[in-house]
Amino acid sequence: MKKTVACIIGLCLFFALHNAMAARLSDEDLAKKIEGWYPTGLPLVNYDSDNGFGYGVRVYLYNNGTRDDEYFAYAPYKMQLYGQFYQTTNGYQYHEINLDMPYIFGTKFRIITSIAYDKKINANYFGQGADTAKGTLKLYTAYPSTYETFDTFQDYLDYADNDERFIKYYNYEYTKPSYFLNVYRDITHNLKFLAGLEVKKVTIDTWNGEKFDGTSQGPTLLEQRHPLGYDGGWSNFARAGIYYDTRDYEPDPKTGYLIDYAFEISDDTIGSDYDFTRHTVQLQYYFPLAQSLTLALRAGYTDANGNTPFFEMGYFGFSLNRRTGLGNNRTLRGYREQRFVGPTMTVANAELRFKFAEANPWGQNFQFKITAFYDVGNVYDGAADPFTDPRFGDYHQGYGGGLVIAWNMATIVHFYYGMSKEDSSVSVDFSHTF
Repeated sequence: MKKTVACIIGLCLFFALHNAMAARLSDEDLAKKIEGWYPTGLPLVNYDSDNGFGYGVRVYLYNNGTRDDEYFAYAPYKMQLYGQFYQTTNGYQYHEINLDMPYIFGTKFRIITSIAYDKKINANYFGQGADTAKGTLKLYTAYPSTYETFDTFQDYLDYADNDERFIKYYNYEYTKPSYFLNVYRDITHNLKFLAGLEVKKVTIDTWNGEKFDGTSQGPTLLEQRHPLGYDGGWSNFARAGIYYDTRDYEPDPKTGYLIDYAFEISDDTIGSDYDFTRHTVQLQYYFPLAQSLTLALRAGYTDANGNTPFFEMGYFGFSLNRRTGLGNNRTLRGYREQRFVGPTMTVANAELRFKFAEANPWGQNFQFKITAFYDVGNVYDGAADPFTDPRFGDYHQGYGGGLVIAWNMATIVHFYYGMSKEDSSVSVDFSHTF
């Protein structure tokens, strides 16, 4: 792992020394970027396969500054503040206030900070480790049965009355109020450093004994496995990272690349109940195939060591955002959220993004894009396993497409439909997958 870290840092320094070109908006997009303050916002009426129908609102407030500002052509905005209220019919709540200020007060620093309340009564737990990526779904009854799709699994529950005790077999409940502060600084226009802290209190509960149509829910998989983190607790960690970014426009890139390494450490000195570390590497590349057609590529790797609680194991700790994986709309579309989780995880994504229309009603700019994507990912038990024992036959694949709307360039709304051999997924949400 140390060799991997050294390699990534070396690549970042190499590009920094041999490429003085700063990430900058194209002349066409720069002409469309508006000055000053403006709001955007949408009612959140959406759906995804894990959480059901959702409703709420997210409101943005932006300040782009003026064209005379030193960083106007380089920063996505001068300030982005958003507040969100959101809940779903399947018992998910996510409420957040988030502030992002690149080049704060004209310095080379950037601050991203957030306070959030996250609650889910039907979170997924399918086990963890390399074995979870092998084979198909298994329902552990007295006479184990194997199901190739979620539909057949659900049909079994619906039509076998004596197995209603397995309705929540793969589910549990959590609440996660959290706060994070990430501070970034430019070393050069492209090379950037991160230092941050996240504080989170996790409460875990299970469905054991709950009544469904008069039948009690039996022991869930989480209760049977009783993994580290079963009792919840404080999960606090410090972050450090370095990344090299030549993307032309961070929220919606059309050209450029990103090389990213981040390190996280959790222990009792910062009030955590768990001691673990995480290394995460990410490569993104954006190539314009034509004026309105972009090929977007990503490869990601993460490895967690030490006493990692199960609810932290399923994350890629990228420098600019932490993404849940593997499954759902941020990593492996076409699968349930956190369908595959392990100490070591890999992901790769390819997307074609085609802008087919643009409109400017009421002084607002809307760009409409269709997208087609292909995602793959796998989980492992050791840091070196993806290279020494890659198990290519176990890589899980998702594919699909959708619609993306860019509102005043910075607010990205997506509509994705993903498919896999096991399931399908629908996502209506903000921002690109990567």
